Amino acid sequence: MALNRIVGTKGQQLRRAAAGTVRVGSAFAATRGKTTTTTTAAPSSSPSPSISSSSESTLGSGGHGRTLQQKFYENRILDRYTAQEPKKVTLRQLVLFGRQLTADKLVASANYVRSELPVRLAHRISDFQFLPYIAGTNPHLRTVYDLYWRAFDEFRKFPAVKTLDDNRRFCDNMKKNLLEHSQVIPQLGMGVSECADLVAADEIDRFMNQMLISRISRRTLAEQHIALSEQFDNDLRAHLGLQTSEGFAQMRQAPRGFATQRIGIVRADCCAAQIVHECAHHVAGIYEDAHHLPPGTAPHVVVEGHTDATFMCIPAHFSYIVHELLKNAMAHVVRRFAPSLDADADAATAAAAGSDASDPVFPPIRVTICSSHSDIVVRVSDQGGGIGPDALPYIWSFTHPLKAKRLHNFHAVRRMEARAGEADSVSPLVSFGFGLPMSRVYARYWGGSVSVHSLPGHGVDAYIQLPRLGNVVENISARRAQASSPD
Repeated sequence: MALNRIVGTKGQQLRRAAAGTVRVGSAFAATRGKTTTTTTAAPSSSPSPSISSSSESTLGSGGHGRTLQQKFYENRILDRYTAQEPKKVTLRQLVLFGRQLTADKLVASANYVRSELPVRLAHRISDFQFLPYIAGTNPHLRTVYDLYWRAFDEFRKFPAVKTLDDNRRFCDNMKKNLLEHSQVIPQLGMGVSECADLVAADEIDRFMNQMLISRISRRTLAEQHIALSEQFDNDLRAHLGLQTSEGFAQMRQAPRGFATQRIGIVRADCCAAQIVHECAHHVAGIYEDAHHLPPGTAPHVVVEGHTDATFMCIPAHFSYIVHELLKNAMAHVVRRFAPSLDADADAATAAAAGSDASDPVFPPIRVTICSSHSDIVVRVSDQGGGIGPDALPYIWSFTHPLKAKRLHNFHAVRRMEARAGEADSVSPLVSFGFGLPMSRVYARYWGGSVSVHSLPGHGVDAYIQLPRLGNVVENISARRAQASSPD
């Protein structure tokens, strides 16, 4: 099986450092990128794997007082991992691996994830080190950099998993990291908003797309393995007749021949229409609350086309995309037609009470689902008036001035995992300028796309295209993106 097979030079710089001469590039690492040569009077006491004297963040209790040679050594460690390519997987491989899941396969999965996470983290740490120096002085970006370095150090040092108990400790470690890294998106958002006038927009956009798609890939591996492990333990507990309150003392080994049928966080037969309905119900509720609309008066979502179409996906990823597109559509429709609602409140109240109102207050949002042998396409059409010509060229950007101001709203959010509906505590009237580009990142991760077509004066047609069969490998790049920003 493919997943089973997967499971299965800085010497001159070091000498220069010893002589007191270093190459100064970004504030994250002085050994990266196009640089100039500067003479250093004394070793920096920066605690992170950077030799910049401006760094003041810490990477643990043992961070202070490290010499330049030690910091070059840390980057040499990083280089050993950035020299490796990620071992990419497909959804189908994840599904097939979970079938007939045994203790040995679970341990093999743990060791694959254990060896893969530091490789993927190392490439993104390297991306930080290529940023312009001014970006490295931003406290929010430094926070993310330090989080990534600590996680990289933890996972590369985690001992090989040999038993089910080892695997449970490994899963606990990943859960801790997932929770700690839930602050990454707000920190990145605040960081790039503050760098918007200091760093070229296309450079920050490339950086953000790389960061986010790699983040999705790491969380997918971690969450998939955690789900498999928890499902395996639950099935093993039931097989042994143990109570849920009992510990793992009697579950250190699985009986010979014990296997379970689990596929983790992946759904092999995800119903697109069902997820659209669930997202529509949730989005309607938050807009009715935000605008004080009577229940049932939010724009109605009509689902049509191949409503029985199914495909292989991670439902949380698809839900996020659909949720964001419906939220945008509903926002524009409500904004455009809300004055008529205010002028005709009696009609809205009558409609909510089930009486005969001549026309709905808002025009419907239409979601059309089309399915072929290899792809599924979802179109979300609204009559919200379209996107203004001043904003349309920048809808995929994180750092254009129109977006950067919205990213400041991340100060109101401590944690965000890019899940549908997780920011319910923040009014939908508060925009982060983040949902649409993040939706496209999710789609591209599995070889799909999100596109938007504006019909001026009428509305917007947004399209989601995703592979149906789960046979497309993760769309992640090990190398730093240097080409122009994607369309």
